[in-house]
Amino acid sequence: MSTWLEAIRSQLVERDERESSHRTLIAHSQRLARHAAMLHQRNQALLNASLGQTSGGTGAAAAGSSSSSGGQTTSGAAGGTVGTNDAVRQAMITSLESQLASTRHELSEQYKIQSTNAQRLLGLTDQLREFEDKGREEKDELRRLRTEVEGLRDRAKWHKEVVQEKERQLIILQDDLSALELELNQVAKQNENLRIDNAGLLERWLEAKNDEARRMNELFSTESTRAKGMSTSPIPPPTAISTEVPPPDITVSTDAEEPAATS
Repeated sequence: MSTWLEAIRSQLVERDERESSHRTLIAHSQRLARHAAMLHQRNQALLNASLGQTSGGTGAAAAGSSSSSGGQTTSGAAGGTVGTNDAVRQAMITSLESQLASTRHELSEQYKIQSTNAQRLLGLTDQLREFEDKGREEKDELRRLRTEVEGLRDRAKWHKEVVQEKERQLIILQDDLSALELELNQVAKQNENLRIDNAGLLERWLEAKNDEARRMNELFSTESTRAKGMSTSPIPPPTAISTEVPPPDITVSTDAEEPAATS
């Protein structure tokens, strides 16, 4: 679970705890208010009853003293007043005992609620400690991931620079290759031109030599015929001149010139 979900969950748990504690306090306050109102009404009723009985006993004692003998009437009124006071006191004691029992019961309930809240507080404290430990671990993990991301960014930047340098070198090599191809084409063209020129020169040289040999043969034939006419002695014919002459020493340059240095 991510960090922000844990934060939202913890905030919701805290809000529920606050609202639950407030609801409990409000419920207890309302119950105490109702109980106090009930006790106030009960005490007021008891006081009203005691005051009414006391007033009735006093009036009866006064009327008896005026109509009958003083000793008997006074003792009867005193006995009635004491009995009424005992009844009121007994009623008040009973009410106070019931209030005490109710208060003890409420106190025990409050102790139970306090114990439950203490247990919940301990559980929530443990959960909070676990969440804090988990949060620290997630922070450490986040810090480690950020460090890795920074390292990967640096490596990506370095690789990008290397690729750019390789691209620049590739462009330079392509330019060098284009220059070398151009020079090679020029050298090949020059060699082709030289081959054609050499072939023409060789052909013209052979034709010139053949013409020279033909003229020499014709001259020799003329001289031979003239010699036969002047002398009857046979004259050995001259050795035939070979028309196959070695070609001139013409070399074709095949070495390419040293290419100019390219920046």
